[in-house]
Parts: sequence; structure tokens; C-alpha cells
Amino acid sequence: MEQQAADALRRARRLPVGANRNDLRQLAVGLLWLHRRGMDALLERRLQGFSALNRPLSETIVD
Repeated sequence: MEQQAADALRRARRLPVGANRNDLRQLAVGLLWLHRRGMDALLERRLQGFSALNRPLSETIVD
């Protein structure tokens, strides 16, 4: 996604000032936002899974 955002920004720079340029820039910002939010969510899920592995066995057994 970062590469797509960078490509969109490069294309936007080649356009004259106006709506099309702004649309491409907004697309790039949106792609970066989605990528970063996705990475944050992925890291959070991994940390939750890791913390579950570090619990004592007595806490993980459910009757």
C-alpha cells in the first residue's frame, strides 16, 4: 500500500493544480492511513496472542 500511495503522489505532482490532483493526493493519504491502521491492528493482535501464550497453564485450562 505504501508503494501505491507513493505512485499516486508522483502522478499527482505531474498534474496541474486542480480537482484531479487533489483527488489523487487524497487517495494517497487514504491508502497510507489504511496501511498504518492495518499495521497497528496486526501488531495488536500479535501481542494479544503472545500474551495468551505467556499465561500460566492453570489460567488457560477451562472446565
